[in-house]
Amino acid sequence: MEDKRSYEYMGFEMTSGVSGDSTNGFCVALQWIRETTQANRINVPIDGIAAGRFRSLENAFDASFDRMRTAIDRQVSAGGTS
Repeated sequence: MEDKRSYEYMGFEMTSGVSGDSTNGFCVALQWIRETTQANRINVPIDGIAAGRFRSLENAFDASFDRMRTAIDRQVSAGGTS
């Protein structure tokens, strides 16, 4: 079963899905960002800090949202927002 959470950051909605259990660990199953003013979403690769297995659900979500904040910061720095 996948647990999903969404937050807003700098005009973007971030959504993360984490699956797993306390026996086998947790992993980031999906993550995407979307400008709150547009319907198009941008899939964010599950790599870097968000890759691998985590001991807790909270650690997996923390890593996923850290990875997405980095992607948003790059998008904003490159002028890729509307």
